[in-house]
Amino acid sequence: MGSSQSKVSSFGERIKSSVEDEIIKRGMLQREIQMAVNIAKARDAIQIFGSLWLTLVTGVSIAHLAGRKPPSLIGVPVVVGGIVLGNLADMAYGNKLQRVTREAEYILAHEKERFVPLEQAPFAKLYTEEQRAAMLEKATPVGKLFPSSIFSRSEK
Repeated sequence: MGSSQSKVSSFGERIKSSVEDEIIKRGMLQREIQMAVNIAKARDAIQIFGSLWLTLVTGVSIAHLAGRKPPSLIGVPVVVGGIVLGNLADMAYGNKLQRVTREAEYILAHEKERFVPLEQAPFAKLYTEEQRAAMLEKATPVGKLFPSSIFSRSEK
């Protein structure tokens, strides 16, 4: 009788492990698909906005070479567009995703108190009192900050 009980227990553990592995695999696949979609969106944005920016810069350059003075404010979209395109290119073809992931890992390991939810959240009990205290020590309620402090929240 004891032998059959251990077989059932062992079988149950194998099924539980198999189900957990399947859930992890599906989560991993979902994450990879979402990351690929984000990279593809960045590449698409580069193609669209890169073409527009290049057209603008080409037009300004041609006007300048033709002896016409382009409006002085045209430099703003040229510079800002270049910065934005550089950021998009870093996401689409560079290592920005790896740098952001690295920073997220650091935050998860060393700044866990940033994730403490409101007391009413069903999973709030999973955070320690130290984490809750660390989060609340650093935070000032918005109503106590200027200019809201003038109009709201009287200290009682």
